[in-house]
Amino acid sequence: MGSRPTPGLQRTTSAGYRLPSPRPPASQGGPAAARGLAGGRAPRSLEAERAALAADSVQQDQLWRELLEAERRSQWRWAQNWSFLKDYDPLGNKKEPVALPDYVPFFSDTVPNSASRVVGSRVDTPLGRALAGMDFSFVGGVRKKRLEDELRPA
Repeated sequence: MGSRPTPGLQRTTSAGYRLPSPRPPASQGGPAAARGLAGGRAPRSLEAERAALAADSVQQDQLWRELLEAERRSQWRWAQNWSFLKDYDPLGNKKEPVALPDYVPFFSDTVPNSASRVVGSRVDTPLGRALAGMDFSFVGGVRKKRLEDELRPA
């Protein structure tokens, strides 16, 4: 009728996750090995720790997915029930919407721009150029170099 587990093979799910064995393996060292270290616990082998972490990772993934779904549901419920509050200040007065400017320049007049046009870098100043030059000379030793003719593969 039912199939019995084959010794030496681990059970898996259809997705390939290993299932825990139905009963723990017997201790081979007798009662003294079961006592193990102080505290009455046997030391865990590296394989046992990896198996425990693998089993925990599937459970942790499921818990994370449930947490995300609960967060989405709570955001939807808040939007349905309480989103009207964002239009009022703490005293209950209606907020006036802030008018956005018609045009906002992408680059700043006060903050210098970098070579890649990212706002905030000071590469275009004399100090920035000096630092870039020093950086270039300091990392020269770790750059890839072309192999000599004797070391190149044929």
